[in-house]
Amino acid sequence: MRKFLILLFFTTNTLYSQDSVTVSDSTYLSLEDVIKMTLSYHPIVKQAKLLNQNADAVIREARGNLDPKLEADFNLKEFKEKEYYNLLSTSFKIPTWIGIDPKVEFYKNSGEYLNPENFIMPETDNEQIAVGLSIPIGKGLFYDERRNAIRKAEAFSQIAEAEQTKEINKVLFTIIKDYWNWYFASQKQALMQQAIVLAQNLFDRTLIDYEFGEAAVVDTLQAKINFQKRTVDFRKATLEYELARLSLGKHLWSENLIPLEILPNVFPDSLSLFETPQDSSVRSAIEFAMTNHPEISKLEGKRDQLNADMKWARESIKPQIDLSYSFIDAPFNPNLDAQSPEFGDNYKMGIDFSIPILLRKERGKLEQTRLKLQSNEYQLAQNQVELRNEILAAYAQSIAFQDLLIQYQGVSNNYQRLLQAEIINLQNGETDLFKLNIQQDKYIEAQTDFYEAYIKLEKSKSEFYHVVGSPMLGLGNMFDFATNSQ
Repeated sequence: MRKFLILLFFTTNTLYSQDSVTVSDSTYLSLEDVIKMTLSYHPIVKQAKLLNQNADAVIREARGNLDPKLEADFNLKEFKEKEYYNLLSTSFKIPTWIGIDPKVEFYKNSGEYLNPENFIMPETDNEQIAVGLSIPIGKGLFYDERRNAIRKAEAFSQIAEAEQTKEINKVLFTIIKDYWNWYFASQKQALMQQAIVLAQNLFDRTLIDYEFGEAAVVDTLQAKINFQKRTVDFRKATLEYELARLSLGKHLWSENLIPLEILPNVFPDSLSLFETPQDSSVRSAIEFAMTNHPEISKLEGKRDQLNADMKWARESIKPQIDLSYSFIDAPFNPNLDAQSPEFGDNYKMGIDFSIPILLRKERGKLEQTRLKLQSNEYQLAQNQVELRNEILAAYAQSIAFQDLLIQYQGVSNNYQRLLQAEIINLQNGETDLFKLNIQQDKYIEAQTDFYEAYIKLEKSKSEFYHVVGSPMLGLGNMFDFATNSQ
């Protein structure tokens, strides 16, 4: 009997320790490995990376307004063996950033019933070349619609980059929380399993004592009830663990969008990736967030777009005055011989003028843009204040959970000592199973509180970087690794 009691004490002392339970033939999946897989293969992360590519395509599309353009027009009419007209016109236009567009035009016109406007002398084989410019001297001189499109596209690139950071951070933060939920569930399951071992040993001891006449029947019944209760608690903890394992597993992917599964013999470890934020780092974190947080960057990009629209709306109030001037057969003729251009001879000139009388459309657009810009500024100011408070709250939360963790660890250690003392007292006949069960319940509760405080601390540390808006939650080195590994 004495040998059995000593074995029971050392078994309990070994099981109730702060260290994670070591499982034979098991593999540990670290949070670092999970994040690396996420950044490399997660569909939402891959989707977020497409945002920058889309922004590049938008900029390319907008800059296409400045692409040189080659045009050609051909018209021919023959009737009753007569060529009424044969018209060929080609042009090569080069749009420029400053709005002054050079162009080269080539004409070849012939026919018996040719419109005099299109007549070209036979001496040049009915061919003619015109080289000139088109210049907006009113609306569009300092800013035009194509420049506005490019400015907005460049601002959209900033918005897309901010949205990419936001989406990836959201995925990482969700995975980190699910990982620590899995860790908590695994520790709770191990705790309940340890409780079953102790309850089973106590039940076996009580049966032996009953056989020797040292325990009453009610003691065996109480020990059995306690063993059954611990078994139920373990079943619940096992279910919670399976659900947590599946919840994290849905985030794991391999190449070619193949989903992965966390096997039953794979367990989490307690290695942390984030340092607890310090008071000295809070100020720099706030300064960073005020200009670099994804939501702030998106609003600033939107402001740049609205400023571009405002500039174009102001330009649109001006009258439309487009001037065009071209030299005919100069500075070279259809035979590509050099000619001296003269402004007063052999030229084409045109002026297009238009202006709405009331300008209601233009003034309405200008006012709408002004109001949108003002609303954006209000939203930016509000977001900055909220963001500052969220950072301070996340910092305070991390410090509080760090202090609570120390306290819960001390409480758990003390309850562990009380439980071991009750086991010794039970061996000496100085206590009963009722008191022992109470101490065991209190220890389980204290140890559970300790694990909860630990995962809350880990979540709060990652939440701090999420609130700040640090790209990849500050895990840039891992992102480089994931990118290079593809």
